[in-house]
This record gives sequence, C-alpha cells and structure tokens, in this order.
Amino acid sequence: MLQLLSTLFVPVMVPVLLVVIFRYLNAKEKQPIFGVYQVKNKNYWFKLAFMFIVLKIRQLIAHIKHLLAIEFGKSSDGTIHIHIEECELEQKYSLGNNPKAIDGVYFNGMSKDAAVICGLARRAGNVDSFLYLKVEGEELMLSPCLPDTYQVQTGDEAGEYKIQGLEIINYIPMRAWNIAYKGEMKLRSNPEKRVKVEMQATWSARWSPFKYDTQMSALCMAKDIAREQWSRDYFKTLKKLHQTHYEQMGFLKGTVTIDGKQHILNVPCVRDHSFGPFRDWRTFHRYVYHFIFLENGDCMAIGIVSQPAILSHLTIGYVCRNSDGSVFPIQSCDFQLYQHGEGQVLPKDYGFLYKADNKTHSIRVKVKDEEKFYIGQDRVSKFYERWCDVEIDGIKGYACVEWQYNNNMKS
Repeated sequence: MLQLLSTLFVPVMVPVLLVVIFRYLNAKEKQPIFGVYQVKNKNYWFKLAFMFIVLKIRQLIAHIKHLLAIEFGKSSDGTIHIHIEECELEQKYSLGNNPKAIDGVYFNGMSKDAAVICGLARRAGNVDSFLYLKVEGEELMLSPCLPDTYQVQTGDEAGEYKIQGLEIINYIPMRAWNIAYKGEMKLRSNPEKRVKVEMQATWSARWSPFKYDTQMSALCMAKDIAREQWSRDYFKTLKKLHQTHYEQMGFLKGTVTIDGKQHILNVPCVRDHSFGPFRDWRTFHRYVYHFIFLENGDCMAIGIVSQPAILSHLTIGYVCRNSDGSVFPIQSCDFQLYQHGEGQVLPKDYGFLYKADNKTHSIRVKVKDEEKFYIGQDRVSKFYERWCDVEIDGIKGYACVEWQYNNNMKS
C-alpha cells in the first residue's frame, strides 16, 4: 500500500511543485497603498522568518546584558536592586553641535475632569516645548507660544529641560520626576487673555519602564519589517534613524494655582524619554498613538507609526495591568492608518482590535475635544491632541490620542 501511495505521490507532486515555483518566480510586486504603505509581497514569509529569529536573538542578548548590569546595594529595609543601565538611560543625552540630535521628555495624563500634556525636546541651542493644562472646574489652558513650540533657550536654560517658566527635573531614575511651571498661560476660549499659573507636580512610577528597543513583540515587529523593500541602503537608513525610546506609566500629583486659586492635580500619567543623534520630522509621514487610562486601573499605549524611509507601518504599544503590576507588549493591532484620517479628516468615533497577552480585545474611541500644535521652526510637523472617552471589552476609561502629520501644507 505504501509503495502504491509513493508511486502516485511523486507524479502528482512534481507538477504541483513546478507550478508553485513558476508562480513564485513570476509573481508581480504589489504597489504600496497610497504610494506609502507597503504590503506583503512574494518574499514576505522568508523575510518574516529571518527577521523573527534575528529579533529574538537580539532580545535574548539584551536580557542577558540587563541581568549583568545589576548591582546590589543595602538599604535599611534590606537588599535593593540598582539597574546601572536604567540610571544611564535617565541621563541627559549629549547633543554636541549636532542640529539633528534630540533629547526629549514628555508627560501625558488625564482623568474625567483633568488633563496634562507637557513636552520638552532639547536640540542644539533650542527646544520644542509645550504645556496643556486643565484642572477640575477650570477650562483648558495653553502655553503662551502655542500653537507653535519652537523656542530658543537663553542663560541658565541651556542644557536643561527648562524654558520660559517650565522646568522638568529627574529626582530618582525610573522612579520620580518633578514638573514645575511658573508664568502666564492663555485660555483656550480667549487666547488674548492671560492667567497667572503656578504648578508643582511630582510624577511617580507605578509600573516598570517599557523599552521599545528590547521589549516589543518580536513577531509583531518582524511582520512590519518584512513588508518593506530590503536592500543594503535600507538597513543603513534603519540604523541611522534609530532612537532610544522608553515609556513608563505612573501618576502625576501636585498643585496648580490659577490667579491665586489652588487646585489639586492627581491623574494617571505616562512619561517617556527619547534621544538619539538623528531625528528629522520630515521623515515621518504620520502616526496615531493612544494613551489609555481605564477605570479598573489598567493603563496602556497603542499606536501605529508610518516613517516610510524605514517602516511604512509600525505597530507599537504595551499594556500595564493593575492587578499584578505586569507590563507586556501589544502583539498585533488592526488599526490601519490609510483607513483613518489619511486626508486629515479625523474620525470622531471609531474602533479597532488589538492583541496582548495572547488575548484579543476590542476598543471604541469617542473624541470629546482636540487642539493642534506644530513642531519645528518651520512647522514641519502638525499634531492633534485629542481627549477621548474609551471602552475596552466593556471597561470604560479615558484617553489622549495624538495624531501626527507631515505638514507639507505648512498650514
């Protein structure tokens, strides 16, 4: 019987195999959607397998280095772990005279009645900085320079996270940061009117940091890279545009005094730190990034980035689970940029699916309010900050969603 099956198998399979090889060799390359977003082509599965193995090996090496970079010290309570690598990550990045180098810190938090978005990106001799602030019972306030963020540092501001009344200081690496502001801010309803604002707030970590270099889902990232057109120049560009970026969820607590009236600020808040020798916003086509804070205490970030020179579609994000303090990456997301606001007509009610911890979840986003601003002296990049209600698998919460566009229109 086996001999009969073998005799029949070979004559049938050889032609099938030849047809498969012929179709593979003659398959036409599919063109990118809108000329931007790469799609799966004939070498996709080979590239996926190769890149998955490379990324898993890279993550294993990084994990071993991380374990070796732990020192043990003694405190009154016993043994504490000090991560040398994490202390180094929190240091200010040396920009030198490189105009493309960047060192940026960012905070984004919100609750039902309050919201804070604060960013300061150091460049050689200047910064891009902004502050949005809303407390219970008051309307949204904006930095005087908004919607522009480009500012020149002077005096003791140089080299610090500091500009025109705003100062951001790291007290304990990966544990605590302070945000202080003293000066005027303008009201969203009446931009000509100024109010005197003084804020003193401390950001404290609730979860461990999520490092994009080593903690992203290897399979998810391999799928995104496998769609791109590979070449020697492609991987050189990938290396050139690389930046170190990590995020951490926690809480921002403090006081905000507006024209002498004091308010308490207490919101769940994400903070990030990114730095590297090259960031040019002209290389970004667009991105959409959701910072989500649920009523059950879970926090997460989910986004899609399109930087066509290296990755026309990159899935990023992670989940911070309140019940056990765990942090794990987003494994997949069906949010497609070309289906949402490609022409800058932004949806106000939308949804998508994402997978994390081997479970698929559905999310609905309803936009309540938004503001826009620009990055760069020449307004090379446009951002929409959108405050939203969200619901994930029946659990309600709040989100600030950042929509970025390459500002070709210079509007």
